Amino acid sequence: MSGERDLRKRLAALERRVSSMIMVGTAENNQGAKTKVRFDDAGADGGKPFSSPFLNQASHAGKGGAGVSDFTKIGKGQPVLVFSPGGELGKHSRILPGGPVDDHPSPGAAESDGKVIAIGDATVAIKDGEIKLSVGGASVTVGGGKITLKAGAIALEQG
Repeated sequence: MSGERDLRKRLAALERRVSSMIMVGTAENNQGAKTKVRFDDAGADGGKPFSSPFLNQASHAGKGGAGVSDFTKIGKGQPVLVFSPGGELGKHSRILPGGPVDDHPSPGAAESDGKVIAIGDATVAIKDGEIKLSVGGASVTVGGGKITLKAGAIALEQG
């Protein structure tokens, strides 16, 4: 009888982990590239609403010339999918945008960090009212009705 009981326990644990591998939630709070997610539907906690710890967003992380780094901040209230390969919420979990749904449409305005793309030493940052291009120590910022150039030397070429 002990073998059957052990098998039932293991099966219940496996079912819980499988049901927690991909969960649908809503972005609740951001802290840099990490987001806390609110789960209101049935999931790992037996259907009771709960919040995750701050989890990493899924994004390209190819810094240092080894690839392309790309980060798009997930907005508060945005629907998300949380992928946890081992079925446990934790450091290996990743948050992906879930797309708009009737109850939780995507935010209509850019958040404070907006869209940031970095390749090697070059960065493009786009947010509401501003675009900034940076390479090395030089940058071009467009926003607020003006263009700001910062560099050790500026060359204008015609033609």
